[in-house]
Amino acid sequence: MSRRPEVPRARSTISNVVAAAVLLATAAAVPVVAANWGDWTSRLRDEVATIPRLQAEQQQAQGAGSESLLILVADAADQVGAIALISVADEIPPSLTVIPTSLFELLPGYGDFALADVVAFEGPELAGVTIANALGVRIDRVALLAAGQLGAALDGGLVIELTEPVLMNDPEHLAQIADAGVATYGGELVEQLLVELGESSQISWLERQSAVWQGLLDLMATDAALPARLAGAGPAAVTLGRAAAEGAEVLLVPVTPVAVAGADDGFQLVQVDVAAFVADRLSHLALAQQDRPRAEVLNGNGEILATRSVVEALVAAGFHVVKTDNADNFEFEETVVIAQGRANLDAAESAAGILGVRMVQLEVAAPSGVVDLSIIVGQDIATLRS
Repeated sequence: MSRRPEVPRARSTISNVVAAAVLLATAAAVPVVAANWGDWTSRLRDEVATIPRLQAEQQQAQGAGSESLLILVADAADQVGAIALISVADEIPPSLTVIPTSLFELLPGYGDFALADVVAFEGPELAGVTIANALGVRIDRVALLAAGQLGAALDGGLVIELTEPVLMNDPEHLAQIADAGVATYGGELVEQLLVELGESSQISWLERQSAVWQGLLDLMATDAALPARLAGAGPAAVTLGRAAAEGAEVLLVPVTPVAVAGADDGFQLVQVDVAAFVADRLSHLALAQQDRPRAEVLNGNGEILATRSVVEALVAAGFHVVKTDNADNFEFEETVVIAQGRANLDAAESAAGILGVRMVQLEVAAPSGVVDLSIIVGQDIATLRS
């Protein structure tokens, strides 16, 4: 199922007009005159498009021995049935963090949806940006296992310890497919246990997923060829193998249950708990060492996916993008950065420098209490077209 991102439409997203017309030149200001406008905008598009890659490379260089791998396992409906974040680093215990697919988060450029939908919208790259933004951590690589791929990699089955029986409802009847306790399961059943909710509660499903991931780690520790069968020969398999060999602990990202109108119940993150979790277990992946400035990124040029490259650049630089939407109109030739109150000027100037925006506007009459800065993407920023 696909949904069109950021459909151009007139919609009010910033109700407060910038009362103080204060324009502040940023440290990264670029002089522009009519004669070189075309050259400058072309260069700006190219620079913004390469920012996420360059920042990721810099962060990896700073944390030698530090690696992260986001694994997505697709179900038969081509939705994401399971998500795990693998983390390894020198002198820091490795971990595998289970992330609920029913976690409702901002999918940059699309809105708030369950993570299960992420591949249907765009692909695994969107999952990487979404998780990096949600947790404030560096995602080095993303691996997507297609439906059937996990099961096919388990030639001799997998030992799993379950805390309760598992029931699945097929078209004809309700069937118990697994008992509580320790047992060996064939590959196809292992994949079903991992990616299908069945008649379990969301909490029980997470416990079951944790048990499957633990079984996989245990098997990879003794079967050195399994990581490559799962993720292919390459860096992703190396990270998987290292996590298993070093005894990665299976963790659950801090979440709280939430009921969403028009959708199945799921989870949401509690940011204060997430920050503590990252500081305790994933500090080597943290994109910022302090609270991340909250930003909204608005489409001001009417192009599909106009906000995506901006979101990636901001997230990699340690910002937390809490909203993407359409601006009041689509007539913005230049990108605008607005500091929501004087206390957020430094953050706004930093964002402007990252994006190559010449000026920062200051909202002093009625600054937002929800975000620290607003960015309206104009025609001078590269667009990722669908």
